[in-house]
Amino acid sequence: MKFGKHLQKRQLDIPEYAASFVNYKGLKKLIKQLASSSRSIRSGASLPLRTPEGEILNDPQAALHANKTTFFFRLDREIEKVNAFYLQKQDELTVRLRTLIEKKDAIQSRTDAAAKSSAMLVTLQEGFHQFGVDLNKLQQFVELNATGFSKILKKWDKSSKSRTKELYLSRAVEVQPCFNRDVISELSDKATTSLLELEAWAEGESITFNRDGFSGVNEIETTYSDAQAELSRAISTGNVDLLSETVRTIESSPSGKDILTRAFLSGIVEAPSECLETLSKSTCVDLKAKDEINERNALHEAANAGRLPIIRMLLLAGVDVGQSDAYGRLPLHYAAMHGHVDILEALLATNSRTIDRMDLDNFTPLIHALHHHQLSSVEVLIKHKARINPASDKDYIPLNLACQHGLVEIAEVLLKSGAQILPDAEGLWPQHHVARRRHAWSLLATLQSFGANLNEFDKLNSWTPMVHAASEGNTENLKALLAAGARLDLLDEKNLSALYYSAWEGHLECMKILFDAGGILGVDPIEPPVIRPSPASTQSSTHMVLDADGIPDLALPPPILPLRRYGHNFLDKKTFVQLTFTEKSSDAILFYQQGKYPAARLTVSSKSSDVISKNMLLPLAEDAKIVSFQIDSLEAFAIDFDIFPTFGTKMIARTIALSQIFNTANSSGHCVLPLYDSRSRVIGQLSFDFQIIKPFGGIPLEIAHFAPYWKATSQFDSRPLITGSSLSGDYVRLFVQVTRDDVPVLFPSWSIEYCGIDLPICSLTLQQFKSIGSHVTQTPDDILKNKVSAFTSLEDLYQKLQTSFLSLEEALSRLHIEINMNLHVLYPNEAEIKAKNLSAFSEPNRYVDAILSTVFHHAREIRENAAEAARSIMFSAFEPSVCTALNWKQPNYPVFFCNGLSESDLASANYSLFGPELVKYRSVSPFSAKEAVRLAKNNNLMGLICSARLLEMVPALTHSVKAEGLVLISQMLDSAAPQPQPSSFVNIVDGVFLREGILRFNETIDM
Repeated sequence: MKFGKHLQKRQLDIPEYAASFVNYKGLKKLIKQLASSSRSIRSGASLPLRTPEGEILNDPQAALHANKTTFFFRLDREIEKVNAFYLQKQDELTVRLRTLIEKKDAIQSRTDAAAKSSAMLVTLQEGFHQFGVDLNKLQQFVELNATGFSKILKKWDKSSKSRTKELYLSRAVEVQPCFNRDVISELSDKATTSLLELEAWAEGESITFNRDGFSGVNEIETTYSDAQAELSRAISTGNVDLLSETVRTIESSPSGKDILTRAFLSGIVEAPSECLETLSKSTCVDLKAKDEINERNALHEAANAGRLPIIRMLLLAGVDVGQSDAYGRLPLHYAAMHGHVDILEALLATNSRTIDRMDLDNFTPLIHALHHHQLSSVEVLIKHKARINPASDKDYIPLNLACQHGLVEIAEVLLKSGAQILPDAEGLWPQHHVARRRHAWSLLATLQSFGANLNEFDKLNSWTPMVHAASEGNTENLKALLAAGARLDLLDEKNLSALYYSAWEGHLECMKILFDAGGILGVDPIEPPVIRPSPASTQSSTHMVLDADGIPDLALPPPILPLRRYGHNFLDKKTFVQLTFTEKSSDAILFYQQGKYPAARLTVSSKSSDVISKNMLLPLAEDAKIVSFQIDSLEAFAIDFDIFPTFGTKMIARTIALSQIFNTANSSGHCVLPLYDSRSRVIGQLSFDFQIIKPFGGIPLEIAHFAPYWKATSQFDSRPLITGSSLSGDYVRLFVQVTRDDVPVLFPSWSIEYCGIDLPICSLTLQQFKSIGSHVTQTPDDILKNKVSAFTSLEDLYQKLQTSFLSLEEALSRLHIEINMNLHVLYPNEAEIKAKNLSAFSEPNRYVDAILSTVFHHAREIRENAAEAARSIMFSAFEPSVCTALNWKQPNYPVFFCNGLSESDLASANYSLFGPELVKYRSVSPFSAKEAVRLAKNNNLMGLICSARLLEMVPALTHSVKAEGLVLISQMLDSAAPQPQPSSFVNIVDGVFLREGILRFNETIDM
């Protein structure tokens, strides 16, 4: 999301901070105005700008430099505004935390058992939780403004061709109190430890953290008399006679009014009505009193608990329905969020002017009813003329929220009541929200009937509802949009269509629906690499650019990168450990008490290794879900997972993955660990997949004697397109598997039929494999070997290799070294292992080592016979763990990942299969294009092999893949009548399988 839109959305989420954020939009507009002054000069709209020497400025960059004072004056005022508001909120939170800690110390000083189950304890816990929520808002305010200042300075530097950002940030921004995180960290730590102490005390434990302030027990009334204990017992048991007697006793005490008022207020939620009536008759009970922490009065509590008789009694007593609590909420807000319709009617009958009052989050009672899915509350509020359309751009839009949450009935009620169809702060219209939401497809037709444009572009990325539905994989919504006549030919701001996004995200059903409907393919234009002159060659010494403090820019021009990059990073002696935080049915990091920790960060570290700790904000972003380490040994390796408040240092939860998890027979697996708090209670769980890759077990090829492959990228382009590589010519594909005795052999299917039994290749020894081969082909082994050598073309060789029953070593030794090879390694995923009974497969490290040993031995044999001779070999595989292992174990040969899409995955009404496919092209769990690109980039793979059919359906994918610096190969799957790929398509990708099993790299780029 663009930062301007993101900032606007966050301002809506924390409305009390909205006016004090940096005016990012205004500063961007100012830069644009200052830069356009030269254009105004040429049009005669204003007087020309001149330098002190009288030279007219016609250049935008020169105009910006001349107006530098204007921009930085405005920027300084923005910093002052942000800082002043921060200091105000910091003081407010400090006072509030001090009050909470004093109340906590007071209740902990009580010795009666009733204190640990009192309403005061619940209120205190709620108070600390709300303090954490508000502190999180201040943290967001700090971080968003820090980002805003950084981005606006970056924009200034880019527009003015100057370099002021880093210097200004360090001298003018980061020195402000607002951006000193120590105070927020201290407040967070005190709140965390205080809540832990309170919860431990309530459960009978005594835990005390060292605190150097905020202790005020002596200032609080701490005595708790026997009469008060008797009062609590009378209320909890519903004994009216005992209660009346106790009330008379307490009324005569000096603090009787305060004691009885607190008892009445705290008893509203659960106390019997007779007890509350008895208390209310006492002259010492103040029915209008408020709680000292949350500032709720009796009406708030009764509306929250749904106690209509108490509401009526309080209204007769004249309690104000317009009194707000610490969160800015009225009793009406609580009645609406819990669906207490009778209470809503009673409150509105008393004062209908409160119907649109906003709390501190800018939530009206109607918005609360929406968020809690209370249809009955919505209907009552609308009946009483609640505002259903926003009064300003800072208001939430009820219809959009209903559509966002998929509340079909509520949305229909709003539409029938005259709700306007408007964009929200993110620039999304109601139809965009519905398109993203599952099980709400019927709303699309309803919105259209009320005038919604189903072809509307959002104001964020210029996406239509069709694109939103396609990117989220909502097939029902796509069908509904198509039935309603929505267009498929509309492209977004990147010139891409809905079909592209369904393919990029891997939603195959959506892709088929769109393709059958005639969906067009957006083209992602990629500019050819442009060699840009360095700053040194474009600036004369007499016009040197100065920074904000008049310091000349002494930066050197960017270095010229080497034309070729050889090989890739690999494991020499270390072991590679990769964690992927994932869980199928829930979040990877799950707290059992939802919402208790509104802002937290995860720290992943290891005390048994010298790995660098990694910090990630929760919830985890997509690019933060994969964490990897390179360690010396797995023997004592363990990983610590610690969760802290975002800026705090007091641990919220922790767990540890012991070395036994990683030292199993399998090199991969799934792990679920309990999360413990500081009192060793389980408060959640952490889930992850892991993969262990060990260094190659044999003797690797020496880089000095066996040159690795190379690739060249565009040197001056921000998108590192591959412009050349050592891969050229034709490659014949060999399908490689490993037998039970660790010998790589050639065979294209998981199993072979022998005497009516399907025997998995992985369960056979080499001798058994050879013997079965001779029996199946009715040909002796030596004749099979000779037949392979007598081929007439590469296509003929490919066909003979399919049924040759050769080991990989035999194939390499018999074929001339000028025959380039694509070794396609077959390894099953979990679903295939279960479906095909392939449990005999060895784990990936052992499997890959066996193949690499054979390839390395062959390379050394060639070198012994001819000093400079070498065979060009590339690896490919469907299984991600095999691709990862192949690449990390050696730097000499490139590795390609196949995205796993077969022809049947892409079959649709307009495209049918030519014939049966072999297992060699099939993957049970195909990756999306996005996942495939991420895998390739995270593990330094050379590139991807994608189905030609997929690239033909969505040609824009080729640009997206290549823009990530990957080589792209198109593969036409086996068919009875293979079709040649069009020459225009061949020129777009880097390599194609022109014929069955024959890969040809594009010779038009520099090789």
